[in-house]
Amino acid sequence: VSIGINPFDFSWLLEPGQSFQTPEAVLVYSGEGLGGMSRTYHRLYRTRLCRGVHRDKTRPILVNNWEATYFDFDADKIAAIAKEAGPLGIELFVLDDGWFGKRDSDNSSLGDWFEDRRKLPGGLADLAGRVNAEGLQFGLWVEPEMVSPDSELYRKHPDWCLHAEGRRRTEARNQLILDLSRSEVCDYLYETLSSVFSSAPITYVKWDMNRNMTEITSASASPERQKETAHRYMLGLYGLMERLTSRFPDILFESCSGGGGRFDPGMLFYM
Repeated sequence: VSIGINPFDFSWLLEPGQSFQTPEAVLVYSGEGLGGMSRTYHRLYRTRLCRGVHRDKTRPILVNNWEATYFDFDADKIAAIAKEAGPLGIELFVLDDGWFGKRDSDNSSLGDWFEDRRKLPGGLADLAGRVNAEGLQFGLWVEPEMVSPDSELYRKHPDWCLHAEGRRRTEARNQLILDLSRSEVCDYLYETLSSVFSSAPITYVKWDMNRNMTEITSASASPERQKETAHRYMLGLYGLMERLTSRFPDILFESCSGGGGRFDPGMLFYM
């Protein structure tokens, strides 16, 4: 068995007196083949890794507006969907992409986590109230780790994305990835997301990660520490989720990954 951190593009400069915590490996044995092994892992993660008030609860039946509306919606259209959903036994409405910044297509506004009052004149609080009035809980989509080049955040902090200085910044899905190895980036996301999650009775958050990582280089790291960036990114992400799930213990967070390939068990600790 060969196990450990993937050595590709990874190194860590360990200074005197410092320590490095390697990722944990979880091994199980089964005399019942892969099926028995899978069930053992499932029981282990459900009872020893997952946590919080939602761990043993049945998940709510939800409707998501994405494929019904894409970016073309307003508060009345969303309320109309919720009105139809209630009698069908649906328990939760999740407002997907397009509620923030000037997000009329997928080429702008990621990073600008404030309500688009053109679509939602009364903000998220008003819309959530209308959804609640139909007997449904209210949930919200976010993609906090991403930034659009066409956004207020990127114009203010162009160095906050993962990139190699002096080289082209590769976009995928018209977006770049924020450098979560930097504490100021994590602090910004914590403050802005906390403001959003406090603004309305939000019970569910769909946390997306829609592109794979490229040019994993940090503008704040020295040359000899650049290969620490990917690992420090994940530590930053875990730290951000630790703060958010501690502040909002009653929100059910869904980890959604369209392109990020995010399936490490550590995510199940938070989501």
